[in-house]
Amino acid sequence: MKIVYKEFKKTVIPKLTIFITLFLIISIAHFYINLGNLKETENNLDNYEGLLFTQAPVNDTTVPIITFIQPSDNFTIINRNSYTFIVNISDDNLPSYGNVTIQISNNTNVLFNALMNQEGGSLWNFNWNNISLYPNYNIYKIKVWAKDSSPNENYSWSVYFYLTVSISTGPPILNVVLYIIAVSFIFAAIMVYINRKWRFRAS
Repeated sequence: MKIVYKEFKKTVIPKLTIFITLFLIISIAHFYINLGNLKETENNLDNYEGLLFTQAPVNDTTVPIITFIQPSDNFTIINRNSYTFIVNISDDNLPSYGNVTIQISNNTNVLFNALMNQEGGSLWNFNWNNISLYPNYNIYKIKVWAKDSSPNENYSWSVYFYLTVSISTGPPILNVVLYIIAVSFIFAAIMVYINRKWRFRAS
């Protein structure tokens, strides 16, 4: 029995000790490797949160600034059947299509609202191409509304611009001249006919 125990101590116990030691070494190494990955993950998350923070939109509270380019002066006289309005809109978060509207009204009523088109950059335009449908010599009021693309959706109205429509509705000058010539020719022909008739009676 003692011999068997001695053999056990000589062969099994050293092997068991080596196995336990290796197991502990592997476990500790694995723990430290995972700990390092965890710290790296935490650092990456911190960097990502910092990136998100720096890229987060600023709390924009500034309203768009709207400036008329065309017309540039108040009480402009429009003497043609179409006219293009142009405005410049300044803002850190420029409006998107559908968020810029022009309003045309007379002294009492709003005639219509229409979306403006972006020319490029901060310029927007609208072509009023049915002016002849509206009465001449009236004073019309024009203003523009714009909403920026910030999360706060700041918006503003421009100042009023006033203009007058003066489109000629009479016949062109050439037609008037031809009309006068034709009437004069007819009148001269009548006078010649009457003159001959009187001469014939006198003879």
